[in-house]
Amino acid sequence: MTATRWIDRTGGMAGLAFVLLAMASWFVAASEFEDSDQTAQAIARDLTNRVDAIETSIALATLAGIAGFWFVGSLRVWLTAGGPTTAAWAAYGGGVAMVTLILAGSAISSAALVGSLAGDPQVAKTLWVLDEGFRVWLGAPLIVLILGVSITSINRGDPPRWLGWSGIAVTVVAVVNSVAYRRVTLALLVFSWVLALALTMTIRPSPRQEPHR
Repeated sequence: MTATRWIDRTGGMAGLAFVLLAMASWFVAASEFEDSDQTAQAIARDLTNRVDAIETSIALATLAGIAGFWFVGSLRVWLTAGGPTTAAWAAYGGGVAMVTLILAGSAISSAALVGSLAGDPQVAKTLWVLDEGFRVWLGAPLIVLILGVSITSINRGDPPRWLGWSGIAVTVVAVVNSVAYRRVTLALLVFSWVLALALTMTIRPSPRQEPHR
């Protein structure tokens, strides 16, 4: 039990670091463009002007990825402590995909640091669109993570059921808004819930252990 509680607490702290670092990474390198209808030349200039911010964003995203994998791994231990379920494993899979997409987006951003790439308008626009695409795709695994944790919470009471019911509400809002997407607002809502989950893991680690096999 002691080992499990330690993993829960460090996992929760890793989750807090993950959310804060990921959000900071996005805001640091935020582009002034809202869509891909800008000219390739304008996007190339934008990338060139944001080189320092992109470098900082990549460093933050890398740290977020390290913390995120630890968070997701310890979350799996917590959710499967009373026995593995489809919801628990779905949450784990969604979490792994979420962190992987963040790191993949960071890898795309790093290409913009190569002057010969960012300086070519067509290549710069391609890089920009790909980076934006990774951020949009992040929504699906996040929804799977939240839904899996919420179902486990409601069924078992651990994580606490208030977290599960609020997660269901967040999932509904996320799905409804997926058509009329408002990226920043939706990201803040979703990551606020993940932050609440991480805080819960830190303050109230699971009292159960994984069953012996």
